Amino acid sequence: MMSGQSISGLQELNGIGERVACRLVEHFGSEEAALQAILEGDIASLSEVNGVSHTFALSLARDFRARVEGCAISDFLKTKEALDLYSRLLELIKTFAHTAHARDKLDLFYPFPASRMDLIQERRAFVGEYLELGDVLSADKEFLDLLSSVKKLRPVPGSLRVRDRVILSGDRKTLDEAKERFQAFLPVQAVESFSEFVDLARGYSNVIIFDDTYLAFDLPEGLEPEFFQDPSKAEFWQILPEVELAFFARNLDCILACLDITSTLRVLGFDFFEELSDEELETLKTALLKVGDDGKPVEGFDPELDRLEAALQNLDPVLTSVLNEANQRMNRTLEASSLTLSGQELIKLVSGGMEIKDLLAKELHRVYTGEIEAVKEELAEKLDFQKQEKLLLDSLFSDEIAYPLRAEQAQLQLLRQKLNMSFEKVRLARKRELAKVLSSFRRPVERLVREVLDFDLGFSIACFASRFRLKMPEPISEAGIGFEEGENLFLKARYGKIDPVSYSVGKTRFSPEGFENRVVLLSGVNSGGKTSLLELLAQCVVLGYMGFPVPAKELELGSVEEFYYFGKSKGTLDAGAFETTLKQFSVLSEASGKLVLADELESITEPGASARIIAGILEYLTRSEESLGVFVSHLSELILENTGTDIRVDGIEAEGLDSRLELIVNRNPIYNRVARSTPELIVERLLRKTTGKEQEFYAHLKNKFKN
Repeated sequence: MMSGQSISGLQELNGIGERVACRLVEHFGSEEAALQAILEGDIASLSEVNGVSHTFALSLARDFRARVEGCAISDFLKTKEALDLYSRLLELIKTFAHTAHARDKLDLFYPFPASRMDLIQERRAFVGEYLELGDVLSADKEFLDLLSSVKKLRPVPGSLRVRDRVILSGDRKTLDEAKERFQAFLPVQAVESFSEFVDLARGYSNVIIFDDTYLAFDLPEGLEPEFFQDPSKAEFWQILPEVELAFFARNLDCILACLDITSTLRVLGFDFFEELSDEELETLKTALLKVGDDGKPVEGFDPELDRLEAALQNLDPVLTSVLNEANQRMNRTLEASSLTLSGQELIKLVSGGMEIKDLLAKELHRVYTGEIEAVKEELAEKLDFQKQEKLLLDSLFSDEIAYPLRAEQAQLQLLRQKLNMSFEKVRLARKRELAKVLSSFRRPVERLVREVLDFDLGFSIACFASRFRLKMPEPISEAGIGFEEGENLFLKARYGKIDPVSYSVGKTRFSPEGFENRVVLLSGVNSGGKTSLLELLAQCVVLGYMGFPVPAKELELGSVEEFYYFGKSKGTLDAGAFETTLKQFSVLSEASGKLVLADELESITEPGASARIIAGILEYLTRSEESLGVFVSHLSELILENTGTDIRVDGIEAEGLDSRLELIVNRNPIYNRVARSTPELIVERLLRKTTGKEQEFYAHLKNKFKN
């Protein structure tokens, strides 16, 4: 039995030179982290490295896994056809994966020899945890859609820049520390004087300082910098809440899906992630629902924030509308007004103490001030202004009478700036509150997503098992493989419904008494299912030694160290190919338990020679009490003539023709019987389908079978 090897450096792995090793270290941060990614089979992350393709990443992971486990895929699968069949099985299983992560990880699952039963049992235990869930959830579309939306978490883009905030400092050490932590996302600038500080600060909505040098000065109105003690100790969510929020916004759908998946599984009693309680999951979900796609708090998150944002958006259109209505009212008032003089006013006017224009101005001022007050009240109401904001409206209109009514543009701009400052101040405060909550969940969320991705690996296998009604095989100590109601997966995937088959080779409880032969010849009709049965045996062995359930109602599986599968040859082999094929059988001289499945091996050369060769191979195979063999052949009788070894011949027979003149075939092999040939039945079918001279021809051929 091979023992695992420890690997201390990247260049110990096949295909990794100095250049690739440097790129891996640069990408993952350290050699240890790169080795861990390879060991864990993080194909997606490895494929992000320049010069590492998906295929190469998979090769690295398989090589590492083989070195650590002390067992490679080639230790069990010994022929190209065996590897091809394994690959076809793997591709079928991968169609049930819901994430790219699970599809990549499945590529690292391969069969182990029986001598590594510890690894097989470990795999069986892993898969077994998920089988019941597969039966419950494999048809739950909502759950499957959630799982399909889970992906590897995306980092915050390096292009993210916060442009309305600046860090200013006059201290060189403080400046260097601030640059190291924060300059990737916002401006960090040095200032050498108070005037320079003020000039720079006025260009930003929010100013952060880490030294109090300039706080002793009288700051201009509207300039309110925030003071923090130390850039190396300041919380990231305080200085740059946008970065924290951007991470969650960028991965929002994925994280929410993971939370719903976790909750669903907990209801079913499958708690694979105990790090967060139900209450913490709900707290996290509530916070996430307040994060918009742009990383900003969503509308409805905070009433004050919504109020200020609405006021800013509606200021100009509301002001225009209110002023239009006020001017129309003022115009109507002036058109309908008349001037009435009191006695005192008349005396002053006659005596020269008052001019007529003064009387007109007094009346106009009364109308003007009345309308201005009405405008301010309506603005405050429609824009939902608070007390301090209402005071700003007093300077919005001139005391001097003007018609039509209009706002002072300088004051309007000032009002807009003050509203915007209030809005940004509140929004920053809410961002920080939200980022503070979410930052405490950053590491748990990263682990949660990894756990859900790993969950899909086991769950995908369970969905595959549920779809094909697979069952875990029962290991036995004797050499043998036997099952009831087995179904070839490739046929079932293609046709949906097929006839189940029961069969046994070697010593299992499914073997009829007296028929426990370990080496068998399988004969039968064309299209009777011999190749399909051979494939089914191969599928059961490969899946069983992967630690997976198998396509049979019940199955017993004995010890197998090496699996040899030989598919049907497409024609007579040339001398070189023939020699290569024979060399593959030379290992039969070794004592370790082997399983050999061969489909019509006689086609590699002329029938007489191939019968003798197959007879010799079978004789060698029977020498080992730990080995099994099933050979499909049309030369069963000729092979038996050339061997003195006790070899069982089983047959798949056609039982006749049905009403549609189709062959009736019993797919279950009949033990210890050479199957009858089908040509007679085919001739009979042609005889019954034709008339005239053609029918006479087939009748003549039919008579030949009576001799």
